[in-house]
Amino acid sequence: MKRFLLIIGVFCTLSVPVFSQDTLTVMQYNLLYYGNYNSAFADCYETNNNTQRKDECVRTILDYVKPDILTVCEFGATQSLQSSFLSHNLNINGATYWKSDNIINYAHESIINHIFYDSRKMELKQHVALRTSPRDTDVYELYLKTPGILYGDTTKLICIVTHPKAGMSYEANRRATMQVAMDYINRNYSSDNVLIMGDFNMYGASESGYRLLTETYSNPDILFVDPLANQGGVGEWNNNSRFAPFHTQSTHSYSNECYSSGGLDDRFDFILMSDEIYMGFNKMKYVNYSYHAVGNDGRHFNQSIDQNGNDAVPEEVMEALFDGSDHLPVTMKMAVFDKL
Repeated sequence: MKRFLLIIGVFCTLSVPVFSQDTLTVMQYNLLYYGNYNSAFADCYETNNNTQRKDECVRTILDYVKPDILTVCEFGATQSLQSSFLSHNLNINGATYWKSDNIINYAHESIINHIFYDSRKMELKQHVALRTSPRDTDVYELYLKTPGILYGDTTKLICIVTHPKAGMSYEANRRATMQVAMDYINRNYSSDNVLIMGDFNMYGASESGYRLLTETYSNPDILFVDPLANQGGVGEWNNNSRFAPFHTQSTHSYSNECYSSGGLDDRFDFILMSDEIYMGFNKMKYVNYSYHAVGNDGRHFNQSIDQNGNDAVPEEVMEALFDGSDHLPVTMKMAVFDKL
């Protein structure tokens, strides 16, 4: 595109960046005690949660989804695991562009949240850990490598990764975690592109923490949009067959002490977006109907995802999802209107 300026009677041309559309694919995945850490709720060891096998599964899933941003929960809290994950699962087959950030772990927990991103498309400006319980909530401020950067027009994307406490009796804890996150957004990113994602451990849309994110926070300008709100995915999803196409946990109908049992019957894993992304206000817009739980074909309510086959993904991906975790990853796409 060219624009013309009239200066002292002479036409001059001014070249500006060509605005066109590219996409970013975001994936959030609970890796189930990656690094074989034991916890109070499950016994996960090398024998029943083997890291080498998990890496094989992760590589298969990533090759299928091809995300640009990967955020994770239940990642072992050591720098060596982070480096190993990068070298074994992302910077492979000639790729050298995947990056992450140093671990922050104020809570001194054995499992943490983390982010990995394609540095050809974006860079990390800062990483802040919010002191929530039982684990920190991590805030990653990214900026996109678009042509607008040359003109001082920075497109930001804020990814907030959180993993509040599991269990029906901990609803107040989950709400408190979301309150800390929302207050931080309100102070710092009230008009930015923001995603909040993670394993929320919420049992339905009536939970006060979910409602705080989407309905009741004191500043309505920063409320989040659930991508499944217009697809019938919002409601009382716990053990409710009506929400079978949206459940993310558990991939197993039985337990091996580490994996949760019961089959797919809960929607625990989320990526919610700010209104700026939903409406496309800041050169970034949600691609309608791109959000889904990878490997959920709607036919496995209270079943293992591999029972009688799976219509959603190829067989090798189904096997990787079954073996790699007791959660399904969730993924979505965003259009970027300043070509990366």
